[in-house]
Amino acid sequence: MKRLLLIIAGTAVSLGSLAWAMKDTPRQELSDSLKEINYLYIIPMFLLIFLFYWLKAVRWSWLLQPASELTASQLFRPLVIGFAANNILPAHLGEFVRVFVVNRQFNIPAGTVLSTVVLERILDIVAILALFAAGIWYAPEMPPEYQTVAVTVAVICSLMVAAVIVYLWRTQFFINLTRGILNFIPFVPAALSSKVLELLQQGAVGLQALRSPVMILKLQINSLAQWLLNGLSACIALWALAINVDFSTGLILTGITAFGVMIPAAPGYFGVIQVCFIVAMKAQSLQPDNADVLAASFFLQVPAYIIVTASGVFFMQQLGLNLKQMTQSPETDQDTNCGAHAQSNLTQQSRDNSQANS
Repeated sequence: MKRLLLIIAGTAVSLGSLAWAMKDTPRQELSDSLKEINYLYIIPMFLLIFLFYWLKAVRWSWLLQPASELTASQLFRPLVIGFAANNILPAHLGEFVRVFVVNRQFNIPAGTVLSTVVLERILDIVAILALFAAGIWYAPEMPPEYQTVAVTVAVICSLMVAAVIVYLWRTQFFINLTRGILNFIPFVPAALSSKVLELLQQGAVGLQALRSPVMILKLQINSLAQWLLNGLSACIALWALAINVDFSTGLILTGITAFGVMIPAAPGYFGVIQVCFIVAMKAQSLQPDNADVLAASFFLQVPAYIIVTASGVFFMQQLGLNLKQMTQSPETDQDTNCGAHAQSNLTQQSRDNSQANS
């Protein structure tokens, strides 16, 4: 029932967003703009899509090194399966899907895999915020108040980096501090507080790769490279409609879209992406035709949606998996399939590190 409500709410958000995005654009104008796209640009777009997910697989292999020496090639299929599931299932359930696949394929505890997925999100947020601030700062004809936003975002980004560093080097202190903050907030349910603290403790196992400053640098460079490619893809989609923008527009679009997809919407975020494109154009005082902007947004979104979803379904069939079994609770699967010996070793390692940090 809860999942059905999520689907209904997400569909309503997507349809409402699409209606808002198209309110000033007749369908015939959008159809004409779609016909004017230079579809040769789809070749570099597909190349960028592959590089984007390959870099994610490389970064994931680095994060999982304390648990298992997996290669990017081994993790590429579970990664794409997870993102394909995000295109089909509501509420970002694809993240749990790829936890399931890695847990089942490589016998790594689900809690450890999940901690690396959480860390990926942190690294992505830091990279996106940094590039978003840079895009606003260097964008031509950007109002002064937007540059103030860039400075604010940079400060937030710095605070997030500082929090991650404290978590890495003083793990037990960070967990105790989080416990105190959660206890101080009266409306946070005890069950939620317990779950957050448990994930932080499990995450300490998955974060051993970050004890090295060199590894931290590699991870952040990788994350920045991913989202630079994403910004370039946005530029290519606009260039395919002969919309003259520079690279700062792609970075701003990446930042706005990252915030936009936090809104619960239908899988694939159709409608939300279109709103993000229109907002990004207006924020920069750019005045391209609305129909062309919408056509560019669909050109960026639809090919990526098709190739990622089709590839994920293909990889699922290769591994003999289906979505129903993969959306079961990862904790249950961890207890039954992960291997008690591996879990014991990683838990003991976490305790040793926690004692060393306290």
